[in-house]
Amino acid sequence: MERLRERFGSAFAGALYYGSCRRQQQPDGIFDLHVVVSDLRSALGPVGAVLCRALPPNVYYLETEHGGTTVRCKYAVLSLDQFHRGCSRGSFHAYFWARYAQPVTVLAAPAPEQLVDGLVDAVETLAHRALPRLGAAPSWRAMWIGALQLCYQTELRPEGSDRAATLVDAQPAYFQQTGEAILERRGDHDHDCVTVAARLDWAVRIALGKPLSVLRLVKGLYTFDGGIAYVAWKLERHAGRPIEIPERVRRWPLLFAWPFLWRLWRQRVIR
Repeated sequence: MERLRERFGSAFAGALYYGSCRRQQQPDGIFDLHVVVSDLRSALGPVGAVLCRALPPNVYYLETEHGGTTVRCKYAVLSLDQFHRGCSRGSFHAYFWARYAQPVTVLAAPAPEQLVDGLVDAVETLAHRALPRLGAAPSWRAMWIGALQLCYQTELRPEGSDRAATLVDAQPAYFQQTGEAILERRGDHDHDCVTVAARLDWAVRIALGKPLSVLRLVKGLYTFDGGIAYVAWKLERHAGRPIEIPERVRRWPLLFAWPFLWRLWRQRVIR
C-alpha cells in the first residue's frame, strides 16, 4: 500500500481488496485491488485521466519486494465520483456494482465511511437489478448464485458455469447475512413472475457488456505493463490448459487481439 500511496499522493482516497487471493489466501498469486482517487488528472496524468473518464477503470501492474518475496498486484484506478456512480442504481452496467457487492476489504482509506457507503449501495443496486429478473428466490444462496450468474453474462469470463456457486460457498457467512437481509427487506414486494421489462433490461445489459469488456481488455494492454502475459496467465488458470499468445498479438495487440479473442470465444475459453 505504501507504493500506491506514494504514487498517488494526496489524491489517494483508499483501496478495495477483492478477488481470489483475498478469498483463498494465495501469496504467490496476483493481488486484485481497486484504487479510488479524488482527482484523475493529478493521479494519472492528462492522457490516463482521459482514458479513465472514457471507460473506467484504468488497469496497471505493480511488483514490490516484501520480506524477501515478490508481491504482484493488478490494480484498477477510478475516481471517487466514478466509484459512487458505479455503485448506485443510476449505473446501468453491472461492472462496478456486481464487484463491490461481493466481499471486499477497505484498505488505507483516509475516510473509510466514503467507501463503505458505496459498498452498501452496490449490494442494494445488485438486488434492485437482479431480483426482478430472478423472480422469487427460495433461499439466500439461490438468490446470490442467480444474481452473480446474471452479472457474469455481462462480461467476457473464462470461468465455468459453476463459478457463482463456488464463490458463494467459499464465503457463506457474508452471502448469507446480506442475502437474508435483502430477502427480508423485499418482503411483500416478492413476485413469482419475471416481467418482460426485467428480461429486456438484462438482455440489453448483456448485449452491451460484451463489447465493453473487449474494449476494457484492449485498453488494459496499453496501461498494464505485461498485459498480454497477464491475460494468458488468467485464461490458462481458468481454462485448465495452456493458452499460446501469437507473436503478432504480442507485438501489435490493437490490430491482432480482435481475431485472437474471437477464436478464444469460439473455443469457449471466454464466454
